Amino acid sequence: MGLKELKMGYNIDIHDYSVRLRAAKKFLKAGDKVKIVVNLKGRENLYKKQAIELLRRFQTDVGELATEGSKNFAERNIYLILVPNKLAIQKEQDGVSKKDTVEGETDQSEDEEVVWTGMSSR
Repeated sequence: MGLKELKMGYNIDIHDYSVRLRAAKKFLKAGDKVKIVVNLKGRENLYKKQAIELLRRFQTDVGELATEGSKNFAERNIYLILVPNKLAIQKEQDGVSKKDTVEGETDQSEDEEVVWTGMSSR
C-alpha cells in the first residue's frame, strides 16, 4: 500500500477536477492511500474556506471508496489523506465480476445465424 499525492489549486477547473477525481478513484481501488493537497500562495491564503470546501466536495465525490485518514487545515498547504475502504472496494469488484458473468451468459444465448445472399437491395 503506497501513498499517492494529487495537487490542485483552490480555483481548479471542472475538467481538471474530474481528472484528479478519476485518478484518486483508480488509486483507491488499487489499495493505495491518496493525499489531496491544495497549495495556497501569497494572497491566496484569503481563500482558505474555498480550499477546505473543495477538499470536502472531493471527499464526498469519492464516496464510500475511502474514509478520512488525517487532515491539516491550519497551514498554507491544506491536505486531506483518504484511506481506501476495503469493504466498499470488495463489494464493487464483486458487482463487476457478477456483471461480467451475466453478460457472458446472455451473449452465448443470443447467437443467431446470419445468411448472406450476396444480393443488395437496390
